[in-house]
Amino acid sequence: MTKFSEGDDIVIDFKGVLVPGEVIRESNGWVMALVHIDPETDWGQVGPQLDPRSTVCVPEKRVKHAE
Repeated sequence: MTKFSEGDDIVIDFKGVLVPGEVIRESNGWVMALVHIDPETDWGQVGPQLDPRSTVCVPEKRVKHAE
């Protein structure tokens, strides 16, 4: 059973930085999503900076539906 469907609005937790996105697909406990990065976000403690619109694949436990 999947928790997320294509097009769902989501929020992804990148080491404490919450990033909005949209589900592309979910498979085997992983979610592929298009994320919308605020270019002003300080990524120094999180990791490499992402492009403002990036495709990522993250474990579903780090993803929740947007409110």
